[in-house]
Amino acid sequence: MLIIHSFYAENSFYLWGERSFEPEEVLNKSGLGADVTALPWGASAEMVRRAMKRASVSGGRKGAADSVVFAHVLLPSRGGVPIPSSPLLGECCCCGDEEAVLSSYTVPAVPVSSEEIVEISAILKNTDEKLSVPGVLFADDLRFIAKALEYASIMVCRGTYLPDMERSGDSFVSVWRPLLLAKHQDEHLEYVKAIPAILRGFSLREPRTEVAGRDESAEAILCALLDYVIRSSQAAKQHGRKVDSSNPHEIWLRSLTWPKVPLESWNEDMDSLYPQIRNWADSLKAVTRQPWRLFMRLEEPEREENGASGETWRLSWHLQSSRDPGIVVPAARVWSPDDAERLWFEREGLNPRRYLLQILGHLASFVPAIAASLEYPAPTECFLDTNELFDFLQNHVPVILDQGIQVQFPSSWGSLSERPRLAVRGNLHDRENEGFSSCGQINLGDLLEVDWSVSLGEDILTEDELTLISELKTPLANIRGRWVILYRDEIEKIINGMKHMPREITRRDALIASFSEGIDDMPVSAVNGSQWLNSVRAVLTGAEEIEPVPQPCGFAGSLRPYQNKGFSWLLWLAKLGLGGCLADDMGLGKTVQTLAMIQSLREKGEKRPVLLICPTSVVENWRRETEKFIPGTKVLIHHGTKRLKGDKFLDEASESVIVLSSYALLFRDNTLLAEMSWSGVILDEAQNIKNPDTRQSRAARAVPADWHLALTGTPVENHVGDIWSIMEFLLPGLLPNRTRFSRDFIRPIQAGEVKAMEKVKKMTGPFILRRLKTDKNIISDLPKKIETQVFCPLGREQATLYNAVLRSLEDEISEAEGIQRKGLVLAAITSLKQVCDHPALYLKDRSELEGRSGKLARLAEIAEEMLAAGDRALIFTQYAEMGMMLKRFLQETFGKEVLFLHGGVDRKKRDEMVQRFQNSDNPPPFFVLSLKAGGTGLNLTGANHVVMFDRWWNPAVEQQAVDRAYRIGQKSSVQVHYFCCKGTLEEKIEAIIESKRHVADAVVGSGENWISDLSDEDLRELFALSRDAVEDIR
Repeated sequence: MLIIHSFYAENSFYLWGERSFEPEEVLNKSGLGADVTALPWGASAEMVRRAMKRASVSGGRKGAADSVVFAHVLLPSRGGVPIPSSPLLGECCCCGDEEAVLSSYTVPAVPVSSEEIVEISAILKNTDEKLSVPGVLFADDLRFIAKALEYASIMVCRGTYLPDMERSGDSFVSVWRPLLLAKHQDEHLEYVKAIPAILRGFSLREPRTEVAGRDESAEAILCALLDYVIRSSQAAKQHGRKVDSSNPHEIWLRSLTWPKVPLESWNEDMDSLYPQIRNWADSLKAVTRQPWRLFMRLEEPEREENGASGETWRLSWHLQSSRDPGIVVPAARVWSPDDAERLWFEREGLNPRRYLLQILGHLASFVPAIAASLEYPAPTECFLDTNELFDFLQNHVPVILDQGIQVQFPSSWGSLSERPRLAVRGNLHDRENEGFSSCGQINLGDLLEVDWSVSLGEDILTEDELTLISELKTPLANIRGRWVILYRDEIEKIINGMKHMPREITRRDALIASFSEGIDDMPVSAVNGSQWLNSVRAVLTGAEEIEPVPQPCGFAGSLRPYQNKGFSWLLWLAKLGLGGCLADDMGLGKTVQTLAMIQSLREKGEKRPVLLICPTSVVENWRRETEKFIPGTKVLIHHGTKRLKGDKFLDEASESVIVLSSYALLFRDNTLLAEMSWSGVILDEAQNIKNPDTRQSRAARAVPADWHLALTGTPVENHVGDIWSIMEFLLPGLLPNRTRFSRDFIRPIQAGEVKAMEKVKKMTGPFILRRLKTDKNIISDLPKKIETQVFCPLGREQATLYNAVLRSLEDEISEAEGIQRKGLVLAAITSLKQVCDHPALYLKDRSELEGRSGKLARLAEIAEEMLAAGDRALIFTQYAEMGMMLKRFLQETFGKEVLFLHGGVDRKKRDEMVQRFQNSDNPPPFFVLSLKAGGTGLNLTGANHVVMFDRWWNPAVEQQAVDRAYRIGQKSSVQVHYFCCKGTLEEKIEAIIESKRHVADAVVGSGENWISDLSDEDLRELFALSRDAVEDIR
């Protein structure tokens, strides 16, 4: 395990690392000098470089990859031994009773460019539960720097930055600095508060004795990243222009677009310019960092005696408290304060009159009306005519608002961003005698007549009003007694667009337009007039309940109430021809709800097959669940090198109910799959298409069908960057194209705009059904324990080893008898079970783990879903060696600590593990236990999942293990996953146990001994490997 850290010192970023270690390494640490100690488990510079190469981080500077420095870092230590930043690294014998103190240690560090920091930040942003590079964890300090980059980018988008200059040795250097406004004060304080202590304890020179201040360190990082973002965006614009060397101001301004280097060629010029720039920058900071801020109130013209609206607008100013926005003092009280105001000003210890004059003077430089008001003593307001007002609103208000100045508009306006806008409104005409019923037997391709009108907010405009706004000379107009802003480009877009609006649209387009609020790039305020559309919208928005549908006759199961609701919702969408995402928590039964829907469609006359795409590891589980819940259903598995192709596939698929295939083949056989006439396409674990640029995402969108369904246990509604691809598969056109979606939603959401996120949820929410195990109306329906069989494939390497064990057994058992034969059989069983777990367990060669075991691949998928839902799990195995592999694999895959309890752990250590898992503030999500050591005597109700990675084949022993989580004190339902390799002795023995469950204890109460008594022929049949057991699991 390698943990990558970062720090910023002397105008550069650096990476360093901690590597996993054994306890004895700590005892053998060696000093690098009299007062300097090397971090015992510090990663070498080469290890850090290799990790960055694996992460595809390219070097941004020539020569940087070959350089290394030794930095001093303050780390907590006990008894002279540093404390690892994470238990993932290993255990050290720190003196547990001593109080931790900060001590200086030396680590090798690799300088990295700002470009590389951007690349690392992109990796972190696109990383979900799994680590982007197995075995490499990016530490919280590096994540903080990534957040600082995001914050810097937001500041650039807001325009809250200013040019400045600072000294650099004997010269000067231009620099971009953040402009910290009162409006964003709380946000900035949160940023500063979040900086990890380790980022404040670095030095490239002498070791520190204490950490630097939060403000100093956080703002240095922010300033460096903001400077880089602005320079990199400006460099191309200035390329090729000559510099007027005689103009110091131009040299300074131009240097702000160059790489950040000292201006040594202009030292004398900069020496005289520097004080001016510093005074200007300091005065601006003095205006922005105050306990109060300017508050401006705009008032509409008073009506004249004849009732007509006047033309003069009043803009008054006030002081508003930065801490309590409810405190607002008129400017008149600033110049002549009462006792209350005087007390406030004295308590703050600052001069409000000076602030007011400074900020008004700043605004006067670009707002002429404010400049005119400053010609009079004690200014309190200014007046604007209609043209001046529009110039103020159009060109100055956005800048003023970004500077933290509040502007209060007339109450009828709301906020400027929520001003009434022009849009088109559609009035549909249902076909005569064609109503809508809940059975949804209406074709979404039907055309409906539609009349279009122009709306302004909630009002429908008349022809006269349209004519009026088309002739406006200024964007500010009084419509129906209300002042509104209407931009020329908006007016022209609506008027020209109305000429091309279709006279008929499909039901599908009408429905999508009513949610997406747009059609053919025209804004749509509403689509009304259709009983059918109103009924569909009422159901989708939750205003009306879907009438529960009885489960189909051919469904061999019993749906719980919440499952029947989900099944009815899926069926309603499918029959209507719409797409939907069933995003229930793991364990709530997405599979059975989907199968019930498929069976119901078949019973209602659907003859075409359904294409179901899922990860390779769950193909067999889908086949078995189909066989269990809708027996007799013909399922075609389109997988493997011997899969059907061409006409043979099309013929066989057309006679099937469900065609199962994988994401890899969805792309590889996309042309063939697109030739088939599908009733619907279902994507299981649909998070596999969250990246719209992957081949499988494009392939999914290319397969035509009447309806599309996505299944996922991941909360997609909270990941706005991922939801576009899934919704484009489900309902193309519901969301804007990717460019507009990024511009109108992703970027505003990243900048913290709540309303943008609310609008995305408003559009997509009706097509997503997500229930949680913690929902009150779900808990009452859930059984206390949910048991599922998880059938996993063997990889090709596993199959080879499995057959080798069988051949060896056949050679040896033919001549063996009695106790010798029994021993050979039991040894073979152990070997076969180890092969099913992982080849490395059988070979004992400490080789790599990933991509070689079907069970491990499925465990990773389930674990990822658990982490996304905030669940925790106990994972049982018979083999201590396998437990160690599971611990290592899960830690290197997810970067989370994994506890491991086996027979060699003493009682004190065991109790500490249990305490940490049950009661700590940030408990590990996974607890691996050997079946013998952890199967009894422990209370582990912190877990709501139990994974039986391999089988003991003794129901009583396995039940005792399950009861570690499923016992008194458990507040959640417990889901038990029994792993089994299909087509192997594991599946066949499981079938025997299931068939004799009522006498299982008598049959297999002694574990595996009963198997050794079987005849050679029975053993051969029991151990034989089925053809369908092997799949490509990489």
